[in-house]
Order: sequence, then structure tokens, then C-alpha cells
Amino acid sequence: MKKVVFFDIDGTLVSSQNHIPESTKRAIKALKQQGILPVIATGRATVLLEEVRKELEIDSYIAMNGQLVVLEGVPIFTNPLPKDVLNRLMEKAAQDRKGIVLCGTEDIYSNSFVSLVKRSSVLSVLKHIGKLIPNRIQMSLFSRLIRKPPKPEAFEGKDICQVLLELDKKEETTYKNQFQELHFTRSNDYTADVISANISKATGIDQVIQQLGIDIQDTYAFGDSLNDLEMIQHVGTGISMGNGWKELKEVADIITEDVSEDGIEIALKKLNLIP
Repeated sequence: MKKVVFFDIDGTLVSSQNHIPESTKRAIKALKQQGILPVIATGRATVLLEEVRKELEIDSYIAMNGQLVVLEGVPIFTNPLPKDVLNRLMEKAAQDRKGIVLCGTEDIYSNSFVSLVKRSSVLSVLKHIGKLIPNRIQMSLFSRLIRKPPKPEAFEGKDICQVLLELDKKEETTYKNQFQELHFTRSNDYTADVISANISKATGIDQVIQQLGIDIQDTYAFGDSLNDLEMIQHVGTGISMGNGWKELKEVADIITEDVSEDGIEIALKKLNLIP
């Protein structure tokens, strides 16, 4: 019976220092040797998950919290945000002076500075700096950089599947009430991931297992934050990282060690998925 293991990226496959532990690399390789399919399930846009995907040699992924699904290199599900809803959200964000980044199927769209950074070697420099700067400071700097919205011509004719919105938890309720056709989730305290209502990583999981013809009980998932809640509850066995949010640990079937303490490898061995 074929099995599938879904992995979040930030705080799960990748540590807070933007590093993939050697134990995680071993574990992913061992999974594939056992005939088990590893699938990335992340809030990241496609362009921002490529480095991790290539390093781990994983060809299947759920991007933008379920809005895009690619199975063994082939897109099987795409769910762009309605343009009228996107325009209203952008107008509200501009009115409230909230930073915003639009995530498309192949690129991200923000102000000129962020666009320049992500397309150049500066991105590599920032990743190395990120290993030295705590996540809290990184996100604060990021929020300031995205406050100028992208120009409409930059994403004209493009499918936008997710919006990253500078929004703290207290402000989130107001936006939820005003945009009931959208789903707000998050992996940090500074920005919200905004996608279509009734969509989550669990949606992407269903697309994968339907395509493969396997049972939900033969699925496993690793995560650490709020945008992993639906996924962890939906799969056969949900695993929270030791560094995971309290809310996730409360619903997980298993709590493993931190990402930087070989948490993935330890849990996979306990589950007898790898030797």
C-alpha cells in the first residue's frame, strides 16, 4: 500500500536559521528508498519553495496553503483568487497602509524593491543574513518593505492564488468579517496568508490522494504553525514539531523534537516509515 508524507517548510523542513538539517535530508532520502512519497505542503509561493524542493529532490508539492498542487512535476489543481475580491482586498490594505505581496503560480508581485531583491543575488545574501537574525526581526523588516503595493501592470493577466498581508492577530477579525469569501491563516505573528475560503493544505492533500488512489489513513503530515492545523487534523497521522505552536500541538497525534534536534528523522523512525 502506497503511503504519502506531507511536510511544511518553515519551522519543519527548514530551521529558524533557514537551514535544512542533515538528519532531515537523510530521512527524506530514506523515505523514497522505502517507496513512500514525500510531498511539500507550504504557505510559500512556488518561486520561494524551489530551492528547498531541489535540495531535497522532491517533485510534488502543495503551495500557497492548498491553492496550487503539483504532483510529480505536473500541476493537478490551481485555484486563483477572484479578481474583484483581490481588488477589494488591495484597496482595503492601501487604505489601512498595510503591506501586501501577491503570490502567483510562477512569481510574486510586490513593490519594486522586493521584486528586485527576489530576482537577484541579493536574495542569497539575505538568506545568509537570515541565519544570523532572529525571525522576529526578519519579519519586522519584511513588513516595512512590503508597505508600498505592487503596480497593477506588474500582475495584469496573472493568476494570483495567495496574498501575504501585514496584519496582526487583533486586526485579523475586522478583515475576516469584511472578506468572508477569503480564508486567513498564518505562520507568524506579523503577516497573514490570505487564500480562498474553504481552502487549506488539507484541500491539497485530498487532490494528491485522489490522484494516487490511496486512503487518507495512509497519509502523514509534519507541521509547526497555524496554517498546518487543517492538514494535521486531516491526515491519518499528524505530527507537530517540538518547536510548533501550542494550538497545533493540541490537535496533533504525535509531538516530535524540534526541527533542529532531528525531529523529522526521529518521528519517521518511531512510525516505522524509515529504518
